[in-house]
Amino acid sequence: MSQAKCPICEGLPRGPLCKTHRQELAKTIHGLRLGMRDLKQVERREIRFASHGGGAAHPAFAPAPIDISAADLYDQVEDTIQDVAGDIGLWGGKAPQLLSKLAARMGRLADAPNSGRDYKCMTRALHRVRMRTTPPQDRIIHGRCLNPECGAQLVGLPDDTMVTCQECGSTWAVAEVRRARRERMTGQYITGKPKLAAQWISQETGIEIKRGDVSNWHSRGLLHPVETDVSGIWQWAKPELLACAEHMRLAT
Repeated sequence: MSQAKCPICEGLPRGPLCKTHRQELAKTIHGLRLGMRDLKQVERREIRFASHGGGAAHPAFAPAPIDISAADLYDQVEDTIQDVAGDIGLWGGKAPQLLSKLAARMGRLADAPNSGRDYKCMTRALHRVRMRTTPPQDRIIHGRCLNPECGAQLVGLPDDTMVTCQECGSTWAVAEVRRARRERMTGQYITGKPKLAAQWISQETGIEIKRGDVSNWHSRGLLHPVETDVSGIWQWAKPELLACAEHMRLAT
């Protein structure tokens, strides 16, 4: 008997998950258990993030006692969790209790007929929760959606292994998204001093890079810029700059 194919690996509508995606789903459920707790704190305004403007706000009306957008997101994600739990016969209940039950029934969930759909729904839910509970300065740009009809910018967190496009709904391995970004920039250069190279990386990835980081990578032989006729001006290969920045962010 041939082995059933994983719906995530093969892009199929149904079937049991492979070992790798079973592990990823388990991580997602664990992440949601923590993330929903944090989201509830945001909802209650126990956690606040500074606005992009940085200045003090003076609203015309007193703020609501809860963060309404966080409350709406909590309800939407809880609905998703209830739908997924229903696929293995768990009906009703709140998010924390259902997530605990799902974690204890990973085998049933991964073998359920709709496991592929459930995997994607839970992955998107976790992404939405984490993006809402993470300060803007801690988010990064992984690259662009690999769907040739989309190409939207994929924003996430440094420890993401999978990322879901918020435009077309496609889910991709972060490593593949970053590899595609480097390949797309093969043969492209930044010409200037280390400061200019650092500014370009920060704009492209959302990772804060300083001039000293670029100089350090150069001195360690991680970058191989080409000298120009002007002193202090180099040609920096974009793929090398990206690889150094990604490695640095993963190491922190």
